[in-house]
Amino acid sequence: MGLAGRRIIMSKKPFFDHFKELNIRIFASLAIVLGFAIIVYANYSTIYNFLVQPLLNAGYSNADLVAFTIYEGFQVKISNTLLVSLVLSLPVLIVLIGNFIKPAINNLTNFAYIIYISSFLSLFYFGVFSAYQTLPIAIDFLLSFNESDFILRTQNYFQIVFRIAMLFGLSFQIPLVIYFLIKKGIISISIFTENRKELFLVVLIFSAVLTPTGDPITLFAFAIPVYLLIEFVLFLNRNK
Repeated sequence: MGLAGRRIIMSKKPFFDHFKELNIRIFASLAIVLGFAIIVYANYSTIYNFLVQPLLNAGYSNADLVAFTIYEGFQVKISNTLLVSLVLSLPVLIVLIGNFIKPAINNLTNFAYIIYISSFLSLFYFGVFSAYQTLPIAIDFLLSFNESDFILRTQNYFQIVFRIAMLFGLSFQIPLVIYFLIKKGIISISIFTENRKELFLVVLIFSAVLTPTGDPITLFAFAIPVYLLIEFVLFLNRNK
């Protein structure tokens, strides 16, 4: 074995050293989320007004939100605080965990690493923003089917808000995954370019299955941006 090979072996960390480093990063991530949670909790009234804004934009009042149990308000406040903290702290968490994973990916330059991290965060927040802008239309569409008075439970409302936001944010990563797979030669770009109609149909079905409200407004607000982003990825890899 040559000198270079011996250096590579010597530079590798033992398994438990990697495991210990991963534990440290996980605890650091939890501490970061907790720090954000304290800030969010201290400013919860502002966060609450921001979260109920889609309901107000749909023509309803936050007075329409009703708690069914004595402890529901506490549960909602804690869960909202943690979820908002997770969304706000995501850039720090991604960098923290990404720096641990990066050495395991072959031929990944620092520039490519920064591009992937930036793209992931940009697509995630673009998805969350799209969900937030779509929510008033979706809420109005769904509530318009009620022929009689209805009770809008606080817990259910915020669950819908965060589910749609997370769904949009994570699913908007699909184009990035496709870009990575094409770039690494794992899949061929011709699979997509030669089957565009089928691709759009798959995206549409995928959107119908994943969107929690099931209304056409949310479905197309989800499907069309995802499909256009995939087309943009195909354009970037057109020479592949």
